[in-house]
Amino acid sequence: MWRWLMVSVLLLGSPVSEARADAEAGTEADAGTDAGTGTGTGTDAGTDADTGTDAGTDAGTDAGTDPDTDTGPDTDTPRPPPKIGFVVAGDPDETLRNTAAFVETEATTSGLRVPSDPALRSAMRGDPAAGVDGLENLRAARRGLGLDPRNDLASYKRIGIIAGADALVVVHRQGSILLEVFDVSAAQFYEGALEFDTSTSAQRVAFIESRAAQAQLRWSQPPPPPPPAAAQKVNAPEQPADESRAKRRMKKAWPYVVAGVLLAAGVTYLIIDRRRTNEAEPPLLRFRPGEE
Repeated sequence: MWRWLMVSVLLLGSPVSEARADAEAGTEADAGTDAGTGTGTGTDAGTDADTGTDAGTDAGTDAGTDPDTDTGPDTDTPRPPPKIGFVVAGDPDETLRNTAAFVETEATTSGLRVPSDPALRSAMRGDPAAGVDGLENLRAARRGLGLDPRNDLASYKRIGIIAGADALVVVHRQGSILLEVFDVSAAQFYEGALEFDTSTSAQRVAFIESRAAQAQLRWSQPPPPPPPAAAQKVNAPEQPADESRAKRRMKKAWPYVVAGVLLAAGVTYLIIDRRRTNEAEPPLLRFRPGEE
């Protein structure tokens, strides 16, 4: 009786225990799920925080970089206009001197520069000297200029250096009055000549200014590098020929050999000469009358 009662109690208690165990397991599972969900939410929040940091870093970097890359105002100074001088080649008659002075006025009006010393400009045009002005060498160089300007390139370069000019405008007469431009740095004339009588003021200014600007740029360019020095070829010392021992001895002993040959020849000559002297003379036949 009691045995069956105990079995019944155990059977009734088993479903309750299993239900309680299932309930506890479900509660733990729910708690774990909640904990996992909380962890994921925290990770997302951390990711959001990192994203905010990156955004702040990018914004700060961009904001700090932009002001640094801004360039300041342009500090390049404008290039001054070229400086030119006017030279009269040949006989500086009044017409050529007045022409040079007139074209000089046109050039200065257009903005070109000329030497600031009036005496220097007068000496280059060939005006008579008013007194001792220290420009005797310049006047002598101008007087030496011939009819063809290209035969006196060194003299033109010297005058240009004295005047401190980028280019020289050479006024000379060759049938008509001609204008040519000389590049002081290159020591060469530009191609082309302009007739004064058939040209206008604008044409003369454009003719001079374009060539003077090129001459000024040539001064500002760095000088070309010097050519590489050619390696000097040194001839190797000649090696003495391989001479035999007999040749070397012969070079040293040839005086003795010659002396020996001469001595032997002398002795031989003496011997032969003595033999000739000791030979008997041929017998002579003497005839005596009355004897047989």
